[in-house]
Amino acid sequence: MVVFRKRVALLEKYKPKQERAKRTHAAILTAAAELLVEVGVESLSTNIVAKRARVSVPALYRYFPNKHAILNALSAAYMDKHTAVVQQWVDEHLGQDDLLLLVNNIGDLLARIYAATQEQVGGLEVVQAVRAVAALREVRLAAHESTSNQLATAVAEILCRPVDELMMTQARLTIASTYAVVEAALEEDSLSAESMLSEGARMLQLYWQSALCAD
Repeated sequence: MVVFRKRVALLEKYKPKQERAKRTHAAILTAAAELLVEVGVESLSTNIVAKRARVSVPALYRYFPNKHAILNALSAAYMDKHTAVVQQWVDEHLGQDDLLLLVNNIGDLLARIYAATQEQVGGLEVVQAVRAVAALREVRLAAHESTSNQLATAVAEILCRPVDELMMTQARLTIASTYAVVEAALEEDSLSAESMLSEGARMLQLYWQSALCAD
């Protein structure tokens, strides 16, 4: 998870250490998340974030030089949370030493990521911003790389094999598909999220069952 914080630190002017500064920093991010829901990423500005957070614009600039730095911090927090969700899921199922059991629990992983996104203020809007704003591309790619490594390492341990290019490819496609399914479930209005997640899990399960049979 540290990887995202280091990248974000390149854009943030000041990382708070005192409790009062931490509260101000958190208030700015909370305000930005709320405003993402209300006005969208295009209309988000440092001025309206400062007003919602009840801080002066100069005070906001002490932490963030621009709105993209704020968005980057929100995206990093979002990706950190999801990386932790994936790691917890892997840890819970890794001890079973059966890859099929891990595969059969992919639906649980999708449900956890979906729930984590819904629980976060502006979760869906952060997802959309990460995908749409070019400046946030590095955070998204770093997150996918980290979670892919987690999955590939877990699979390699179960199969008692080294992590090779094929395994990394399979893990990366799985993670990319996982996020795509969750995002589709979050954005879809005409179909139930439960159905989207269930069918997405089945798709990934069939892929891994086929991959295992091919080995």
